[in-house]
Amino acid sequence: MAAVHGLTRFRTHDLPCSRRLTGWEEHNARALVGLRAEPFGDSFDGTEVNLTLPRLQVARVTGTPHAVDRDVRQIALHPADGVVVYFSLSGENQFSHRGGTSLIVPGQALVVDGDQPFRRTFAHGLTELVLKAPRSLLREIRPGTVKPQVFGFQHDAHARALVTALSGALRGGPADWDGLETVATDLLGTLLGGGCSAAADLAAAHAFITAHLADQYLSAGRIAAAIGYSERHLSRLFSNSGQSVPQAVLNARLDAARAILGEPISLAEVAARNGFVSQAHFSRTYKARFGVTPRQDRRAFLPVSATSES
Repeated sequence: MAAVHGLTRFRTHDLPCSRRLTGWEEHNARALVGLRAEPFGDSFDGTEVNLTLPRLQVARVTGTPHAVDRDVRQIALHPADGVVVYFSLSGENQFSHRGGTSLIVPGQALVVDGDQPFRRTFAHGLTELVLKAPRSLLREIRPGTVKPQVFGFQHDAHARALVTALSGALRGGPADWDGLETVATDLLGTLLGGGCSAAADLAAAHAFITAHLADQYLSAGRIAAAIGYSERHLSRLFSNSGQSVPQAVLNARLDAARAILGEPISLAEVAARNGFVSQAHFSRTYKARFGVTPRQDRRAFLPVSATSES
């Protein structure tokens, strides 16, 4: 298990074959939720990247075909005392509980009470994000019990914002864990019906911007429509955060462009990928923001021979 930027990574591949399944179960009991795993076939391989925040637990999980049971024995041995949200990224899965059975497909999220029995079957393997929140936090953001529910996250601005925030953190993004937890908690409360907050709306707007950077015509109107508010409300949200909507869009484009300067592509393509109307406009705004031109900045990433394009 290796730690990077506050993250931990667990791989069954690092264990002897005879220990992989047991090791997987033991790790999940420590890091997320205690489950009994049943592989399909002679072996099982899984990888999990975990992040433990003061009140939330986050993970990105991949695995070969298998099934998991959260039965009464696992609940007694490893109480979850909270809710678990699974965001399916690849590999459909069948979810069974006392109330019935549902098929969860990529792009959908499943919310479960971690202390109620369930079974999940991954016939083709899986990749998913997992968010676990304690019951004490749930009482603050959404009074009442949580029943199993399924919702799509690709076309819901707040759900997409939560996936974006969790994915970025698990890739080793900026280590503002307190800020991440605040945003994730606000977004989770919105998704569970606890009402919206300014922080959740702002996170949803930023996520929409990030997903549409290549669109040269990205506007405040489109962003506002995506999160379901007026342009005036959107402008107020960004103003309270210290920048205008156009400034936020431009800064997001510049940050995204800087992140791919190390790729062996032309500066014109870097500009186009991030919605700049021209390479000249990109270079001018880049220097104004970072104090150096994109060409000067990319010399730290690429050999001189790769930076000689016009």
